Amino acid sequence: MSAAKKQQAAKTGKPQAARTAKPRAAEPGKLQVSVVIPIHNGAATIPVVLEALYRSDFKDFEVILVHDYSTDNTGEVLKELSQKYPFRLIDFPEHRGVSKARNAGAREVRGEIILFIDADCILLPKTMGQCVEKLRQGDSICVGGAYTAAAWDKDFFSNFQSIYIHYVETKVEHPDYIATHCMTIWKKTYDEFGGFKEDYFIGHAASVEDVELSHRLIRAGYQLARPSYIQVQHMFRFNFHKSVRNAVRKSKYWTMYSLNNRDVMKDSGAASYELKVDVGTQTINIILAAAAIATFSWWPLLGAAFLYGINTAVSHNLLRLIKKEKGWWFLIRATAYFQFIYPFAVAYGAFVGILKYIWEVKLTRQYS
Repeated sequence: MSAAKKQQAAKTGKPQAARTAKPRAAEPGKLQVSVVIPIHNGAATIPVVLEALYRSDFKDFEVILVHDYSTDNTGEVLKELSQKYPFRLIDFPEHRGVSKARNAGAREVRGEIILFIDADCILLPKTMGQCVEKLRQGDSICVGGAYTAAAWDKDFFSNFQSIYIHYVETKVEHPDYIATHCMTIWKKTYDEFGGFKEDYFIGHAASVEDVELSHRLIRAGYQLARPSYIQVQHMFRFNFHKSVRNAVRKSKYWTMYSLNNRDVMKDSGAASYELKVDVGTQTINIILAAAAIATFSWWPLLGAAFLYGINTAVSHNLLRLIKKEKGWWFLIRATAYFQFIYPFAVAYGAFVGILKYIWEVKLTRQYS
């Protein structure tokens, strides 16, 4: 694609045709992979992450840790870990956000390929090799991995989140974005596209830098790949409060980004059709239930039952997966949480996101 076509595609969001990244052979004597991990308050998770990383079947890699300041004892933990594992450390004197941390790490890599992971994501033994093999095939410019169905944690809320993300991330092999819990990209490609945006909204507050970079790659005419067999295990450490708070925060910033990107209704990763139908139908059901109480009539409840049926039908593949992976008792609890609590946390976050978008983006223009 010519430079002019690239610019046109970037403006319109409609590439002329899907481009392919040419397969590349490893250069003799050159390191293949550089693993970049940003860390902020990761004392409890980074030891497990590094242990799993160095158990990888793929051995030709280096590790760059970017300590994005911490208020816990991450610094002391990293000193102890440096006696056990070989890694290079970049230490920020203040908290600068994930984009600046990842970009700082990427500037120091010596490998042909960069593998970005998070400080709470555990690589399976075959994950790194699978990412490299898929990237070298050349049909996709960026390769990612999905969450495993089971979280590292044993609690209900962490496993609910993990199996939901696993479901939405394994629905399609060529998604509209690759998350940085497992993102593999050529160093030359990363440099060509300028890395992650570092502004306060994209690269710090919202942490949607991986989505934004992915969208730029797609607008340039390339495709992304996230084969279902490439997986990482996440350490959520969730309880009810953390699960709800995460839903509100993610929904708020995703709504702001999607409004600005004009793709609010797109089936996009965790912002799936299943979740959007869940939020929409259950919000209407609350209104119908209130109408039934206010009018002392049961007729509005018929509409609520109909919408509940639609909600269940749309989510039936997700519910089937939960039953298959976790059994009936987990399915009963997950259905109750997904349909009667979780959608209202997401709806509240979306409402706040709409207000913030109107004020901060459209009126005061704090973000471009």
